[in-house]
Amino acid sequence: MFAKRYRPRLSRFACLLVFSWLLAGCGGSGGGSSSGNSADNGAGSGMVRDGTVSQQMLASDVDGETIAFTVFEPTAFTEGARYPLILHSHGYGGSRQSTLPAPDSLLRRFLDSGYGVISVDERGHGESGGTIRILDPDFAGQDLLQVLDWAETNLQWLAYDAGATPDTGLGKGNPVIGAVGGSYGGGYQHLIYAIDGKHRLDAIAPDITWNDLRYSLFPGGVFKSFWATALSAAGNVAPNSQDAQVNQGLAEGLTTNSLSQTNLDLLYRNSFASHCAGENDSTAPGGLTPIDALVTQSAQDTLFNFNDAFRNFQCLSAQGGDVRLLTKAVGHGIDNGDGGDQCGPLERADATLAWFEEKLKGKANAAAAIADICLMLDGSGSDFVVVDAVPIGNNNLQPTDIPQQTLLLGAANPIPVSVPVFTNSTEGSALAGIPTVELRVTDPLLGGDGLGDPILFLAIGKRAAGQGQFQPLLNQYRPLRGYGDFSIELNGVFSRLADGDELALMLYPSEATQYASSSSKVPVSVNVSGSIRLPLIAGDPNGQLPDSSIQN
Repeated sequence: MFAKRYRPRLSRFACLLVFSWLLAGCGGSGGGSSSGNSADNGAGSGMVRDGTVSQQMLASDVDGETIAFTVFEPTAFTEGARYPLILHSHGYGGSRQSTLPAPDSLLRRFLDSGYGVISVDERGHGESGGTIRILDPDFAGQDLLQVLDWAETNLQWLAYDAGATPDTGLGKGNPVIGAVGGSYGGGYQHLIYAIDGKHRLDAIAPDITWNDLRYSLFPGGVFKSFWATALSAAGNVAPNSQDAQVNQGLAEGLTTNSLSQTNLDLLYRNSFASHCAGENDSTAPGGLTPIDALVTQSAQDTLFNFNDAFRNFQCLSAQGGDVRLLTKAVGHGIDNGDGGDQCGPLERADATLAWFEEKLKGKANAAAAIADICLMLDGSGSDFVVVDAVPIGNNNLQPTDIPQQTLLLGAANPIPVSVPVFTNSTEGSALAGIPTVELRVTDPLLGGDGLGDPILFLAIGKRAAGQGQFQPLLNQYRPLRGYGDFSIELNGVFSRLADGDELALMLYPSEATQYASSSSKVPVSVNVSGSIRLPLIAGDPNGQLPDSSIQN
């Protein structure tokens, strides 16, 4: 699919308080990439001292609101030396790193390795003013560019690549800058990359973030009520200030299971997908350019699932940079996304630091152990496969028919109809990628469109040979709404298959966790039939990575 790049080898209220606390920590620290030869410490021969930590407040050029950020010099700072800069930001409802990071944290490892760090309170968060409009390019985006302008003007230690183009206007070439963070802290990286006409980001490492918020929060035209409620709780907890339109969209989704075109437009404009499609008027002139990107995602995340990461990976790869994809277990937890932060032996923080050592400092082969695509299996992160391209369905196999099934939707009983579609006969095979389905939904009496508002939920289930009920894989459900013919991708799923393991398409009348208020309001019967293609990978019982260890 892609040309292979050359590389060297409680109560609801109580729950919401918990949500706010957990989400504030989402996307603590991440990693990035660049052009690199000027990222050395320059010709600095002055005194070595402890790096300083300073708090900065700017008045936004947009509207005068405060932009708050913290500047960290490298742990051991040599006067006259030059250092690459790492930008960092937080998860939704969170705040910046304003004090010296803990010794074992990724940000501290950057400081100890000779990077400077700027950690930013996004607009409407922490000490930054304005309201949270989900990284609106006209507000949050301009604030972020202003922080970069400030860094170029005020950080005398900032490293530059004198041979890079375009020049920033200071006669120094381009600054050497990477960006890290997860969730909201991944989204800001895409935003700067897309709108900065000076192209000051050399490399990024977005973790557990979105591609298209319409898909993330309103997939299949069905409102993801669990996560929308949780995110809003975090965004409205003081000192944060969530925008009135965002709050209105939440209320609209919860009460009507729909979103107005105005709110859909807001979600799309504030998504990387709109820049990738060339449909965002804030994209820098000339469109997207090559950048090196380490894309990491939780394979069992239920807010931003694997498909989000894959679309980001596709878009970034299409620009021509070195782009790699790694999945793991840890992500947006609460109902899922808990577990290890690694794909096999490849731990995300180690990989992120190695990524920037190669991309910003120019250390040859520092990131050679990071596979192009590493896919975690079964939730722990210890089992994995490495592939050249993410399987989408499987065009090498005939689709498996889904015989007609009749379901009563919106009923209180959540028990699914499970349609067996595959029995494994090869030890060590894996299900790894994005299943696709072709389905027809009709009224049992009329044979076509009927009355009511049918909403069902699709999942891939697995059971061992001779066992009982199928269990949905990785808590991944894809809504489908309405009558007619549908050709859609299900959420990505990843599982090692033993001999005799069975897979099924599971059809749920309702889904009480992620979509608690979004099922059919009035019970309605439907017939469902069609076919499915599964992303199956034949027999490699042990995942393999390139023959190299991560070099930090």
